[in-house]
Amino acid sequence: MKHTVPFLLLIVSACLDCTPTSPVALRAADGAPGGDDWRYDVVHRKKGDPYRGLVEALDGGDVRMWCIVRNPGRPTIFYRITLPRAEVDRVEMLPDLEHEILRRRFLGLREEHRQLPDPLKALASEKSVVPGADKIKLHEMVWRGDGKSKALAYRSTYFELESNAPRRVVTVAAMQLEQVYAAYFRSLPPRAKGRPTRVLLPQSLDDYRQLARGQGVTFLNPAFFDPAKNQIVSAFDWRQMSEEIERIHRDHVKLRAKVDECEADLRKAYKGEIPTELKAALSEQRRSIQAADARNRETFARAHHRLFQRLFHEAFHAYLLNFVYPSRDGELPRWLNEGLAQIFETAVFEVGELRIGHADKERLQAVRQALGKENWPSLVDLLRSGPKQFQVAHDRDKQISDRYYLASWGLAFYLTFDRKLLGTPALDDYVRQLKRGTDPVEAFAALTGQSVATFEADFRRYLNHLHDDGRVGSGK
Repeated sequence: MKHTVPFLLLIVSACLDCTPTSPVALRAADGAPGGDDWRYDVVHRKKGDPYRGLVEALDGGDVRMWCIVRNPGRPTIFYRITLPRAEVDRVEMLPDLEHEILRRRFLGLREEHRQLPDPLKALASEKSVVPGADKIKLHEMVWRGDGKSKALAYRSTYFELESNAPRRVVTVAAMQLEQVYAAYFRSLPPRAKGRPTRVLLPQSLDDYRQLARGQGVTFLNPAFFDPAKNQIVSAFDWRQMSEEIERIHRDHVKLRAKVDECEADLRKAYKGEIPTELKAALSEQRRSIQAADARNRETFARAHHRLFQRLFHEAFHAYLLNFVYPSRDGELPRWLNEGLAQIFETAVFEVGELRIGHADKERLQAVRQALGKENWPSLVDLLRSGPKQFQVAHDRDKQISDRYYLASWGLAFYLTFDRKLLGTPALDDYVRQLKRGTDPVEAFAALTGQSVATFEADFRRYLNHLHDDGRVGSGK
């Protein structure tokens, strides 16, 4: 019998002679500031860190509350707990007025989270129902990519979305774009009466390439904004991704059925008492399938996130040009336009707030490396830069590796969150000076009230002490 278990383990392995599909099979089409200004009730525990959030009740000494966690650059997390009085040291409640403000904010947040669609369910499943979809009115049209197939369109104040993707995809895209444009409106109120931007969202890479060729685009950007046509085109291979997800799902259903069948055979062979080693093998196989499912969902989530980052980036360019700094009045310089777009593409939108004060971790790390190697354009070079220096594809990974994109992000971040110049009359005057032909270095010195050399030293010092939550302190 000493050889029976190993032999039967081999039988189990043969019975389960397939492995769950790894996420490699799912590939995307591409590749104070930042802090929390909410004030909370605080429950101090006798052991462990305090809980912060909204205290609902002190029932018989027990504390019932919603814990609220708002980390920079991430959606808010909230969860409900009840703490026995024996574990509580003290409770610090907000004054009544501030407590009511917190309560209303939290209720708005919870309702927003309830209404928001789950991107994975909404985009990955043909049978998905998108909450709030009834508010998005789509109408049919002819897809301009080929002039004959069907497409769906959505009209808004700031954009006109057209796509040949499935209805659920177009619905989610319309909802996301409505949210981001509303946030742009709050952060940088319109200064001009602009025109809505056409946003084309092809459902496959082939459709995107066809559109790009038709636009005369020769560079391999996964998304682009054409100012002359006031049009955004963004690539994402919905069709391939959906087919791949469905194929993996079918494979995993079959694999789970095979595990169940093997388990039934073993129960019959052992009269209901499967040896511990074989139970463990079956459990490990089920865990492997579950883990592969989770990794594939995460891969699809990252692809979804990348799509909307591209849209947010290009939409910001379009919003600036149409509603804030139209070319007739004087445009933002290219470096500042690109720098701000990078900041806004990583924004978090919730409860009517735009949260952009965090420093993107990957970009900050790349900035530090570039500064350490002196692979960094001088401030004068950056201020005098133009479209030629920003021809790298609008792909996040490539932008993070490009020194002009990194420098523009860093400088835009510094001017926005430390110097607080975004949306000020001083910035408006700077734009007008450039429009009149003032030397960019001279105009920038007037904007900041410093010589370029002095400003550059302060700027580098700031970057070397910037943390990813937006705080500035000693060390890196």
